[in-house]
Amino acid sequence: MNASKRVKTALIGLGRMGRTHAAALRDAAGLDVVAVVDPSPTSRAAADEFFPGVATFANYSDVFGMVDACIIVSPTPLHPETVRDALQAGLHVLCEKPLALDVGVARELHDSAVRAARVLQIGHWRRFSPPWSRAKRLLDDGGIGRPLWLRLSQWDANPPPASFCDPRVSGGLAIDCGVHEYDLAEWFFGESVAAVRAWNLPLVDPTLAEVGDVDNLCAVLGFASGRVAQVDLSRNARYGDDVRTELLGEHGAIFIDLLPTGRTRLADAQGTHDVEGSQTPDATLAG
Repeated sequence: MNASKRVKTALIGLGRMGRTHAAALRDAAGLDVVAVVDPSPTSRAAADEFFPGVATFANYSDVFGMVDACIIVSPTPLHPETVRDALQAGLHVLCEKPLALDVGVARELHDSAVRAARVLQIGHWRRFSPPWSRAKRLLDDGGIGRPLWLRLSQWDANPPPASFCDPRVSGGLAIDCGVHEYDLAEWFFGESVAAVRAWNLPLVDPTLAEVGDVDNLCAVLGFASGRVAQVDLSRNARYGDDVRTELLGEHGAIFIDLLPTGRTRLADAQGTHDVEGSQTPDATLAG
């Protein structure tokens, strides 16, 4: 795609996360949202709040001839079919996470994008959020030496409705929340996970067990290099959402507190201090 060309884009899905994307897209450089797609008349009517006068459609196939790219924020079970159809139509695709609930399907979609010579990107937004992107630069610059150990925590204050927590709908806690942490682990270590062991229990909310989900989970990810990442997820942080990353290296450590503070700190032989410019924008904290 020509980097100087403004990209005509369709937003597919204007539910809760779709509106988060829409708010960000209003200020995005280099693209124009020319169509919004949602089967709900109420959601389509809300498109004007973000993009006055934008064309709206109930079916995504109706917009493929109008745009260069699409952003897919539909319910998770619909991701594979929508991505597949968009790639076949020659579009570049940004898809909310997860790409699919089945690894084989995700690989097939990746291969389809390669064959079509189109960009297929997943919404792993933490790679682009200042606390983590700054931490990655520090790591790559040798700020803490070779990375040894990683701990990633996402503790949410309240669970979504049980109907959404159903693993068949969202992937459940392990996927809907955990996918962020698994991606960060591979990104920071620069290698793929080689082994996984996990423990999970519905400790507090019995309605989660009824749909096959849990409210607390701990996973240990092993890598061929011998390094280890620990991921802990919870829906029971009653004091408020709490998202943290701790990365231990040979010569220091990096600490990220996305919520509630949005800080990145570097600990080394000189002590512990805030990393300049690492604060998270309010929009990220609100999302």
